[in-house]
Amino acid sequence: MTHAIKKVVGLIAVAVVLVAVAVAWHFTHLPKNPIVTTTTGTGNHISTQSVGDFDQFQQDLADRVLKQYGGGKDFSVIVATTAYPLGTLLRPTGSVPADLEDCVPTPLPKPFAAQHLFPSYTMSRDTALAANLGSGALRGLDSAGVNLKQSQNVQYTIADTQIQIMDDKSVEQVTGQGNCGKYISDHPGMRLIRGTVLGKMTFTVRVDNPATVKAQLAKIGGFSIDDNPGSSTVSVSDNERQPIVELLSEFGNGPTASIAHPTPKPVEASVVSGRSPASVEPQPPHMYVQMDVQDSPASGAKVVQLLRAGWPSANVESKVQKIPTQKMPDTAQVRYFNESDLAIANRCVEILRKAYPDARVVRIGLPSPKEQLEVWLPKIKPAGGE
Repeated sequence: MTHAIKKVVGLIAVAVVLVAVAVAWHFTHLPKNPIVTTTTGTGNHISTQSVGDFDQFQQDLADRVLKQYGGGKDFSVIVATTAYPLGTLLRPTGSVPADLEDCVPTPLPKPFAAQHLFPSYTMSRDTALAANLGSGALRGLDSAGVNLKQSQNVQYTIADTQIQIMDDKSVEQVTGQGNCGKYISDHPGMRLIRGTVLGKMTFTVRVDNPATVKAQLAKIGGFSIDDNPGSSTVSVSDNERQPIVELLSEFGNGPTASIAHPTPKPVEASVVSGRSPASVEPQPPHMYVQMDVQDSPASGAKVVQLLRAGWPSANVESKVQKIPTQKMPDTAQVRYFNESDLAIANRCVEILRKAYPDARVVRIGLPSPKEQLEVWLPKIKPAGGE
């Protein structure tokens, strides 16, 4: 090989090395995309987990909390659909509160940080919409003009996670005396919300114009916003922590007390496509109506009449239970508890939509008799509010 050829080969080798270095630098300095980046559990973030559907997502939330804090046959975990406080007694079946005040501990237990309890979740748009549990973040994105239909993947993160839980001694003191103890002894099978996992729900989506979306969200207010132009994403989260998961203890010898319940199934399901719910002929349901304590009694009576007229064979309770405003959902709901009752829930919601067009079906992970439904009317919004 002549000296000239050696010189050319050397120059080519140097060029190849320089190109390789440039390429390596480029890829190591690309902006991280929060939707696809998976981190390890050794830093400030824990791993990103993909979930295929809403059921898998809900089950994973409950399983993680049950594994960390569970124990005993009287202990269960549900995903929060209503922001009931610690000390709320629930009926043996269903999700309606039996007592909101007598079992509240004084003082309330101190919240503790639980930062690494949940991973980040990557999910489809439809799953993210269903997972919007008590959060206004997705509604904010919609108001800012973000078309979620264009987002194939959405990242859901629970930030600033805390757990607030009554210790065994507090539970014994509260439930063993006074009005609380008397109520439990007179009503076997009551379930006590003894703990809550709280966090700020954060959704990250891909958008064409992150800065513009951030500006629109800022005008709406009420959210924490972070845009990432490098990866064409925007993140929006609630300013206040919301209940994510609630921990329950059960007392007495009611119809569910002797059963060691597994982790309840997911709490929400969408109306299924296919045949019209009105064309289904299932067993007639037993319906209970819940309304905001500030709402007019006529509202509840109207819904009772509507349900009876739309489904004459159904057993619709005449007494409408009044619930504090802060415990009521933003939109009307038909809640069902058994997978086999989805068809009657769909039929019921079609009737309810004559008065509340945005009513939806919600699955609750609590034991309940079959063919039992709860119809929850929306909360009364203050004058001048959203």
